[in-house]
Amino acid sequence: MQAQFHWSESDYVSAQAAWLRRHPAELLRGFWYPVVIAAFSVAIVAFKPETWLSGLVGIAIALFALGFGVLITRWRWHRHFRQTPLWHDEVTAKVDQHGVSLHSQTYDVHHSWGECSNIYEAAEVIIFEAANQNFVFIPKRDMSFAQLLDLRNTIMTNARVQPRLASAAA
Repeated sequence: MQAQFHWSESDYVSAQAAWLRRHPAELLRGFWYPVVIAAFSVAIVAFKPETWLSGLVGIAIALFALGFGVLITRWRWHRHFRQTPLWHDEVTAKVDQHGVSLHSQTYDVHHSWGECSNIYEAAEVIIFEAANQNFVFIPKRDMSFAQLLDLRNTIMTNARVQPRLASAAA
């Protein structure tokens, strides 16, 4: 299967979010401070129920910190997408019996099937993750239904790991 496309910011964000859903420890590591604040607040209420108002304030602070962290993360993704030239090139993707290849003016990468430790499909992208947790993704937005079926079939036939893809009817 071969396809040409331009990445969009929504593709990039979808891939980043899908990767984080697959790696909850990384998500927790990024948002450890609201979790600690919430845990202390719950502990305060559990051991001293008469101070429930302090616990409620702590939980409100934790929710605020979590929301702020999510906004900062989304802003960083936006800034990275806008400032990195590779995201603005026309990309040629080739998926065959040898692996996944992406080529553009500023980008040339190949992941053989043996390098792929995880392959999964999100709403907007298909992600090919290497063992070192680097990943490449192919947006589904510009693919025809026949191309998408061909891509899924190629992945199912050649992948050395069990891919998590949508059904053929999806």
